[in-house]
Amino acid sequence: MTRRRATARAGLGAAALFAGLAVAACDDQMKRIPFFKTMSWQESVEAYEEPARGAVAGTMPIDGERSHDLLAADTLLANPLAGTEEELARGATLFRQFCTPCHGVSGDGDGPAVGPNRIPDIPLLDLHSDLARSYSDGYVWGIITNGRGLMPPYRRIPADERWHIVAHVRRLQAEAAAEAADAEEAASVETTAAATAADRGGALPAEAASPAPGSDPSSGGRSPGS
Repeated sequence: MTRRRATARAGLGAAALFAGLAVAACDDQMKRIPFFKTMSWQESVEAYEEPARGAVAGTMPIDGERSHDLLAADTLLANPLAGTEEELARGATLFRQFCTPCHGVSGDGDGPAVGPNRIPDIPLLDLHSDLARSYSDGYVWGIITNGRGLMPPYRRIPADERWHIVAHVRRLQAEAAAEAADAEEAASVETTAAATAADRGGALPAEAASPAPGSDPSSGGRSPGS
């Protein structure tokens, strides 16, 4: 029984092998039929067979925009906005929608997406840092467009509206600088007032500092006959 089962299994295996070869042969033969031949040997470009065809030099889609990397944006672009209240209000709206999760409402880098197990609290998130203030308007626009580091690109924001965000960032920076200057001035005035009060409290009046003529200093300033 065992030998018969082994022989039967061997026969089934051989039959399966021959069936597979027959199917493969038929598949190969199908390519010889004109209709199937055009399907198998069509004149098409395979993936990665030739480089992608780009746009003609100097052209761009009708609804597209010219591309600027960070260097080009830094050196070639300037904010075209006049800084009206309407433009700044639009910038504030866009900033709250796209920027506050990381940069915070005031640009201090304390947004709700920053913290443990989230985006790390790095200095670049603070828009009031000396480095952020040193960026040109074009460079800030380029960062919004192209992204940098952990920040993704925001090309989905129309190019002209990115300038509204830049204007709002500059307003936040100006307001923070004014508040810091006022606080520094107030601290300076308080320090000066405290020093003046200390000087007045530690010095003796002129009458008590010098004894009267003819008085004995050792007697507390009394005259010899008193």
